[in-house]
This record gives sequence, structure tokens and C-alpha cells, in this order.
Amino acid sequence: MRKRKYEIVAESYLTEWLGMTYPPGTWTTNVNVGRPVIPPHVKLTKEEEAWIKRAFVAKVDAIVLLPDEVHLVECKIRNDRGKIEQLLIYEWLFKRDEDFKAHWHKKIRKILLTPKDQGMLEEFLRMYGIEVVYYKPLWIIEYLNSLRRADRRGMLSSVEF
Repeated sequence: MRKRKYEIVAESYLTEWLGMTYPPGTWTTNVNVGRPVIPPHVKLTKEEEAWIKRAFVAKVDAIVLLPDEVHLVECKIRNDRGKIEQLLIYEWLFKRDEDFKAHWHKKIRKILLTPKDQGMLEEFLRMYGIEVVYYKPLWIIEYLNSLRRADRRGMLSSVEF
């Protein structure tokens, strides 16, 4: 069986939705949140410290900074349960990251952006304050239709025969 070529579509999907949903200048993608703790007794060069901070920091797919709210957005195209956990962790890290101190007082919305039905999982997500936003441009539907059946359906979405 021939192995399928993996296509990176999440970045295009995410930026297209952000550009249509929010005003210019309010959103940024691949944003570091939180800081790795480097014990004070460990002496590092500036290059080593920069490498550690890049390698061991969490990255949220997008942060939207609005006057009264902050939106943390994770994009889920394939069946990746980790995105749910990540949103919860990113909210916790955001509230502790000094770079975002000016926004700590704002309401935080956690958004899971996906083209796929989340089925029973959607109720679970609501319990944790995660909003599911469905965005289904034609090109992403075509992409999903090129995947195996198991990969194009949402987790716990339905049973197909």
C-alpha cells in the first residue's frame, strides 16, 4: 500500500478564517505562551537560553487580542485529541505569562476551529468552556474527502456503515 503524502493545510485554513473573522492587527499565529523555568544556578549563554525558550515553550495556533476579550484558537483538521488539552493548558499559561500581563483581566475564550463534526465530544468541550467553531470552505472539504474515511470524520461524531 502506498503511503499518503502528508499535506500541511492547517496554517492556510487558520489564517483564512482569522482574516475573515477579526480586524487586521488583532491576531497573531504560532504564539509562545508560558516560559520554561531555568533554575537560577544554571548559567547559559544568550544563544543557549534562546534555544531553550524556543524548544520548550508552548505555542498556541493563534491569539486574538480584542479590547475586552482574548481568544485562544486551536485549529483541528485531523483527529487530534491533543488540541483540546492544549487549549486548557494555554489558558493556564497565558494567565501567568508576563508578556500578556496587560491582558490578564480580560475574558478568555477558548476556540477549537474545525471543519469536522465533533459529535458527542462537543458537549464535553462545552463543560470546559471550549467553543467549537465550524468553518468549511470548499477547499478544505475537498482535502478531507481525499483522506481515508477514518481521518475525514470527527472523533465520536457518528457511526458510518
